[in-house]
Amino acid sequence: MAQTTLEKIHIPASIDELPKHPNIGFEKFVEAVGNGRLRPGTTLTQAQLCDFLDVSLSPLRESLVLLEEYGLIEVKQRSGITIINPELSFVRENYQFRILIEIEALRAFVANVPEGWLAAVRDRHKSVMATIDKGKRDMEAIEAFVALDQFVHSSFVTALGNKSILSTHNRLQQNIRMVRAMQGTTAYENNLLEAGREHLELFERIEAGDLEGASRCLRRHFESSIYRAVVFP
Repeated sequence: MAQTTLEKIHIPASIDELPKHPNIGFEKFVEAVGNGRLRPGTTLTQAQLCDFLDVSLSPLRESLVLLEEYGLIEVKQRSGITIINPELSFVRENYQFRILIEIEALRAFVANVPEGWLAAVRDRHKSVMATIDKGKRDMEAIEAFVALDQFVHSSFVTALGNKSILSTHNRLQQNIRMVRAMQGTTAYENNLLEAGREHLELFERIEAGDLEGASRCLRRHFESSIYRAVVFP
């Protein structure tokens, strides 16, 4: 029996299948924020955060340096560690870096789109978006879209054939994924649907071999993503 398009192109179905951050404490922090166990405004001691994230003190301290540098926590010597919402600069800088990488990567991708890729990602978008659009929060569908979103953008960067750039890009996507998870608003599903529609428009330009049009779509998509991240905190 012939394989279907979706069987040929493996698209991750959940965030569990996405690449992990090399810093285990940071990875677990992102996971805890993503599933709502850690909320902005929460204050914990180092010992409590060790227990919460199930990491020892040494790797936690390495994670705290990174988290504080990103503006995701505030460390006070006597009161403890407070989880805070990312600053606008954190969101903007991550997206700006992604734009630089992906606009160049798109050139390589459009020149050699993997067989079956467009059909597979279109089918998955329509399926997941239809579930999200039912109006009831479905975390499985939301995670499926987040995984699909990262797969799409990672596919562009993979076309460069540079593992170091891909690794950096994965971390940028993880940072942005965490910001989205911290939003926790009723607008979140609508934001995902808007992003999905922007993807579908981008796919049309890629299918037509229109590099300039695809690049414009990608830039508009990023501009809209920054707006959504800022306006719906």
